[in-house]
Amino acid sequence: MGLGIEAQALWLLIIAAAVAMFTKYIRLPYTIALVVVGIVMGALDLLPKMLLTPELVFHIFLPILLFEAAFNIDILDLQKNARSIAMLALPGVLLATTVTAVVTYLGFQLWNGGPDFSWGHAFLFGAIVAATDPISVLAIFKELGVTRRLSLIIEGESIFNDGVAVVLFGVLLGMVQGEDFNLLSAGRHFVVSVVGGGGIGVLLGLTVAKVMSLVDDHLIEITLTTILAFSAYLLAEHLHISGVMAVIGAGLMTGNYGTRWAMSPTTRVSVSDFWEYAAFVVNSVLFLMIGIEVKIVDFGPLWVAVLLAVAAMLCGRAAAVFCTAPLIGKVDKPLPGSWQGVLFWGGIRGAICMVLALSLPIDLPLRQLLMAMIFAVVIFTLLVQGLSVKMVLQKFGLIRSDFPQSYETRKGEVFALGRVQLELEQMVGRGLLSQSNYELLAPRLQDRVKELHMDLEEAAADHQNAVSEELHLAEERLLYAEKDGIKEAYLAGVISEKVMKKLLSQVDERLFSLERPTKKRSAPTDPKERV
Repeated sequence: MGLGIEAQALWLLIIAAAVAMFTKYIRLPYTIALVVVGIVMGALDLLPKMLLTPELVFHIFLPILLFEAAFNIDILDLQKNARSIAMLALPGVLLATTVTAVVTYLGFQLWNGGPDFSWGHAFLFGAIVAATDPISVLAIFKELGVTRRLSLIIEGESIFNDGVAVVLFGVLLGMVQGEDFNLLSAGRHFVVSVVGGGGIGVLLGLTVAKVMSLVDDHLIEITLTTILAFSAYLLAEHLHISGVMAVIGAGLMTGNYGTRWAMSPTTRVSVSDFWEYAAFVVNSVLFLMIGIEVKIVDFGPLWVAVLLAVAAMLCGRAAAVFCTAPLIGKVDKPLPGSWQGVLFWGGIRGAICMVLALSLPIDLPLRQLLMAMIFAVVIFTLLVQGLSVKMVLQKFGLIRSDFPQSYETRKGEVFALGRVQLELEQMVGRGLLSQSNYELLAPRLQDRVKELHMDLEEAAADHQNAVSEELHLAEERLLYAEKDGIKEAYLAGVISEKVMKKLLSQVDERLFSLERPTKKRSAPTDPKERV
C-alpha cells in the first residue's frame, strides 16, 4: 500500500482520534492504548513504510514536545522542588547513563558470540534510555489523587532530564561516529551546552514576551510562540549549544511571565489550547510509531540483547533514584521510601526515547541492534511498568483502593434518575400517562432521588478530590455556557461587537485562572506530602 506522507499523516490522525475516543470508555491510558494499536497495525502491515525522517523527528517534533511541557510548568512550583528535581535531572541522569552503560557493556562481554558492542555504543544507549516520559503515569496520578509534590517532582524531572539526556546523546553520538573524544573537553562542552542553551532560551522567551505585550491578537501571539520555540532551538544549535535547553528556557518564560503580563485572557486560553493540541498530535504520532516501528526489528535473534537492555535500564533507573535520594534528603525535604519506589517504577520511557532512536544516523554501526534495544525498553516500560503503576501506588498506600468508585456509582444513579424524571414529565405531556398514575409514581421517584442525594453526600465526604474535580468541571462548563450566551446576544443584535469582546475577555480571564491550576492539579494535601 503505497501511501504518501499526506495520506499517512491523515490516517495517523484518524487512528489517534479513534483511540482517544475509545479510551474514554476504558481504564487504559491513552498513550499505552496508542502503542498497542500501533503494534497491531505493524503486525498487519497497515502502514508498511513510514516516511518520518530523523531530521523531521528531531527538529520539528522535539521542540513542540518540550516547549509545551515547559509552558505548562508553574515556575513557583518548580522553585519549591528545584533541589529535588535538579538532583534527579543532573547527577541522576549521569548516574543512570553510566550504570546502564556499564551493565550493558559487561553483559555483551559475557555473551559468547555476541556483537562487538563498544563502550561508545553502551553509553549512547544509556543516554537515550535515561530520558523519561511519564505522560501516562501522570494521567494515572491525577485520576487516583496522588500527592501534588510527588507529581511535580516526576514532571519536573522529566522535562530537565530530557534536556540533559539529549545533550549527552549528542556528545556520545560523536564519539561512536569516530570523532576525537576527550573526557575533560566533553565535560566542558556539556556544561556550556546546558547552561548556554538555557540562558539563550530565557533571553529569547523574555524578548518575545515583550514583543507580545505590544499586540493583542491571539493569532499573532500564537505565531510568535511558534517562531520562538523553533528559533530558540535553531539558534542554539547554530551556536553549538543545547537547542533542547533553549526550548525549555523559552517555554518556561513564555508560560509563566509571557502569559501574565504580555497576553490578554483570551490570548492566554488560545495559546495554551494551541500548544496542548500540537503536543497531542506529536505524542499521538510518536506513540503510534513506537508500536508500528517494532515490525522493522527482528527481535528473535536479539532476545539476549533485549533482555539485557531492559535489565540494564532498570539498574540505571534504580541507581538514579536510590543513590540520589540521600542527597535530596540533605538539600530538600526527604523522599519517603514509598515515593522512591514510585519514582523508580514510574520512570516510563516514551516519546523522547523514540525521537532519539529515530534520529540515529542510518549508517551508524549496530544501528538496528540499538533500535531493537531501545524499542524493547520503551515497550517494556509502557506496557509492563505503565500498566502496573496503579498496583505499585496501592502497594505503597499512596491511594485508596476504592478511589473514587462509590462516589462515581452514586453520581451515575442520580444522573440516571434525572433522566427518569424527565421521561416521566414527557410521558404526561404526551398523554402517555394519566395524571393519577403520575401522582402515584412521582412521589416514589422523588423519595428515591432524595435518598440517593443523601448517599451522594456521604460518599463525597470520603472522596474530596473527586468532589473538587467535579466542582472544577462544573465551573468550567458554566463559563463556556456563559461565552455561548454572550455570542448569542451579539448574533441577536442585543450587544455590539465591542461589548461582546469585552465580556468574552472577562469570561476568558476567569476561565484561564480556572484552567491553569488544573494542568498541575493532583490531589489535596496529604499527610505524606508534609515530609
